[in-house]
Amino acid sequence: MKEKDHSDLEISVVKQELEIARKTYEERCLQLETHAKEAKVELDERLKELECLLTDSTKKVKELESFSESKCQSWNKKENIYQSFMDFQFGALRELKVASESIKQEILKTQRSYSEEFNHLGAKLKELADAAENYHMVLVENRRLYNEVQDLKGNIRVYCRIRPFLSGQNGKQTTIEYIGENGELVVMNPSKQGKESHRLFKFNKVFGPAATQEEVFLDTQPLIRSILDGYNVCIFAYGQTGSGKTYTMTGPEASSKEDWGVNYRALNDLFHLSQERRSSFMYEVSVQMVEIYNEQVRDLLSSDSSQKRYPSLHFFLCHK
Repeated sequence: MKEKDHSDLEISVVKQELEIARKTYEERCLQLETHAKEAKVELDERLKELECLLTDSTKKVKELESFSESKCQSWNKKENIYQSFMDFQFGALRELKVASESIKQEILKTQRSYSEEFNHLGAKLKELADAAENYHMVLVENRRLYNEVQDLKGNIRVYCRIRPFLSGQNGKQTTIEYIGENGELVVMNPSKQGKESHRLFKFNKVFGPAATQEEVFLDTQPLIRSILDGYNVCIFAYGQTGSGKTYTMTGPEASSKEDWGVNYRALNDLFHLSQERRSSFMYEVSVQMVEIYNEQVRDLLSSDSSQKRYPSLHFFLCHK
């Protein structure tokens, strides 16, 4: 009985323990079921979120695929363009290389040609230099001979210019009977008879009433030009009042170039020659203007109001 009681007690204890375990198990099952429901709800929410994310991701993937395909096409197009450009560049480089080689050959050929031409030009320049030196020597010799000719013609020359009749004068009252080609002039004096009525004068040249200003100047031009070779030259007009000295030496007032006298033409010719020779010579020109009156020489360009006077001078026409 004791064993039975003891067994019953043990069974009772076991039952109690089993009951406690069952209750504990049920509670645990309830807890697990609750946790499972919560987890399910949470998993459902998470699943929805993931589905949304998956949808967005799928959409973005499609967009990226579309963009990537577009970019790929664009890059392929650009690659084709670049490839074409590179092919063109390589072709151009090959052509440039061929052209460069051709140009190099042309340059070498041109250099050889230029070298030959420069050598030929050097020889020509030497010939020109020798010719120029000979030309200058000939020019100096020509000037020397030219001035010797002027000396042979005479260092002192006297020209006569016959003034034409003015308006109102009778041309038949002329005393000029003959004008020769060699400077001969025959003057008639009606107040005398016989041989005394005719006088023969000899000049270097006689200019008739119809002679122009230029004709008068041309005979003095060689002497004037010799000034630039270092010769002293003096030209002056002499005659009574109204004989035409001012007209011959200066010209009429407000005259044109055709009416210029010896003075203007001489200065113009000297300035023209000095300009032509400016590459070889440098000339310095100065002007002095004087008047001889009552045996006094007056400086017409002096700014002094008293007009500077010089003592009487004797002028010699010379070519030395």
